[in-house]
Amino acid sequence: MNGARFPLTRPLPTEPSARRLALSAAPGTVAEARAFTADFLADVTDPVVVGDAVLLVSELVGNVVRHTGGPGALLLVRVAGLLRIEVSDSSPRPPLPRLPHGPPSEPGGLGLFLLGRLALQWGWRPLGPGKAVWCDLRLPVS
Repeated sequence: MNGARFPLTRPLPTEPSARRLALSAAPGTVAEARAFTADFLADVTDPVVVGDAVLLVSELVGNVVRHTGGPGALLLVRVAGLLRIEVSDSSPRPPLPRLPHGPPSEPGGLGLFLLGRLALQWGWRPLGPGKAVWCDLRLPVS
């Protein structure tokens, strides 16, 4: 999956950089988004930060696949000390946080809970006919 689309090395960013990945409901979309994110952060030396980013991308993209069926997009924007993760979809419904320990018949509920715990801040905004859910993570400054 790391073919030519995801080069393994790149210089350290000295100014804002961004990458976008189109999302669909096809099998493997969430795994592709995780690999895309890990590659974008390949030069980050703190594995906990990379792991948190990959986890949040997995949850947000999983929500697009699960609740809207796609299409959507993942946008990663990096500036000194900060990563913005933004996932857009075609549904205008706002994200509704719920308790992660609900009834066993209702799986899920962890995505927005994790956003609240791991991100510096998060939110959503209308975007065209749908919306974008975003979060910011602190990156180590080299």
